[in-house]
Amino acid sequence: KKSSMSAQFLSPTPRDPPIPPELAAKPKFAVIGGSGVTVAGGQRYSYQTPFGPVLNISFLDDDEKVVFVNRHQCTHLDENGGPTYAPPHEVNFHAIIYALKALNAKSICAIGSTGTLQPLKVPVGSIVMPDDFVFALPTPVTYWGSCKMGLFDPKDGEKGRIHFAPATGDDQEWVDFRAFVQKELAPVLSQHKDKIVMAKGQTGEVWPCIDSLTVDNDVKCAYLQTPGPRFETRSEIKGYRQLGDIVGMTCASEWTLASELKMPYVLICAIDNSANGLSTHSGGPVQEYLDHKGAISTVTGALVRALTMALTKRHA
Repeated sequence: KKSSMSAQFLSPTPRDPPIPPELAAKPKFAVIGGSGVTVAGGQRYSYQTPFGPVLNISFLDDDEKVVFVNRHQCTHLDENGGPTYAPPHEVNFHAIIYALKALNAKSICAIGSTGTLQPLKVPVGSIVMPDDFVFALPTPVTYWGSCKMGLFDPKDGEKGRIHFAPATGDDQEWVDFRAFVQKELAPVLSQHKDKIVMAKGQTGEVWPCIDSLTVDNDVKCAYLQTPGPRFETRSEIKGYRQLGDIVGMTCASEWTLASELKMPYVLICAIDNSANGLSTHSGGPVQEYLDHKGAISTVTGALVRALTMALTKRHA
């Protein structure tokens, strides 16, 4: 759902200083992390958007070309103006994507924690790069009505467009960035092969994609987004299995808004648990997620480091 300007976005004042204008204007790339991604301490900044502040903004490299935000720790403030946890249904996606666009981020690579809807195809412990997404409960996710938006292509003064087909093979900028990310992340597989389970159709040549890098009408891996914050029921999962391969609560919203603003968005997903009704873990899907979260953090950390090294060298 579209984020509202509630009291928690108006006060208190963000603890982090505003990002300097010269740094904000510098061309850069963005990495969005989630609950399983942490980065080392460093200077933190904030940025005020029409949708509320984004704080806890940091850079992953010395050249300040790779900006990082944690979706759960950057839009909600505690009483001291510091970041506090926002559950999936409360993450201010509009503010995050708007801020990254305003900070001159050319492309976004996001890392998400997901459950598997197809354990035999996408097992727990695997890492995948979805090539499509679906909302379980479709609701409008758009900047329309809040920003000046174009229809099919943005014109002067317009932030983006609202009529577009996301995640298609004719979006060459997205396809190229996706291929770049795959190539740069491929070495992580050999470095951490003892911690990574291969999905069906994955090879060392295409990992973390499934089957191939090609984006066409044959969807290889679909990310399905549910509203959260609860896990899904067994009956819901039975229906969702007809629609997607993995399930999460955040990334389709980011993907949609980034696409509206014409920012290529590539998603990397760590599979932490089998969905409700599919898990064979003795403690069920929630305990499986908690148990696996620590183990997969080593891999997600390696992914972030590999992305940082590659994006620092890429021309923005």
